[in-house]
Amino acid sequence: MDALSSFAFNINNELLTSASRILDNYVVFALIVITLVLVAEKRNPKRVKIFSALLLATVFAVIIKSAIGMERPCTSMGLDGCPSDYSFPSVHAAVAFTLMVSFLDKKSYWFFTLFALFVSFTRLVLAAHSFIDIAGALPVALITYYMVDVLWRRFF
Repeated sequence: MDALSSFAFNINNELLTSASRILDNYVVFALIVITLVLVAEKRNPKRVKIFSALLLATVFAVIIKSAIGMERPCTSMGLDGCPSDYSFPSVHAAVAFTLMVSFLDKKSYWFFTLFALFVSFTRLVLAAHSFIDIAGALPVALITYYMVDVLWRRFF
């Protein structure tokens, strides 16, 4: 495990660990992301664009994850509650980074940047991912949002 991932995992803070476990739940995480989009973006067409990018980023991340088949750090550590799928790239981070990029032209961008960094950090805290898994999620988010943006401009 790299130094940053090891550092995050070794933080023994009950509040941080609890928040990490809450965000680890896909349903809770999805509800938070949906709520953030609905609150932060008032224009329905832009909401649809963001949700399209989030869905596509999730699909791409899952496909890449399955194709690469990299073992999660928590698997090699024998930790309880370790997800059974692969680690690279982090779907949570890909979604959070896609959300961040979706608000690049808004004042709320910094909030979404902090949210994406926090979500990414929680993945390290649980040892569900390593830094490389998080770093790999950023290009997925950038490419996905760019693709959706290009298609959106062409067809809408």
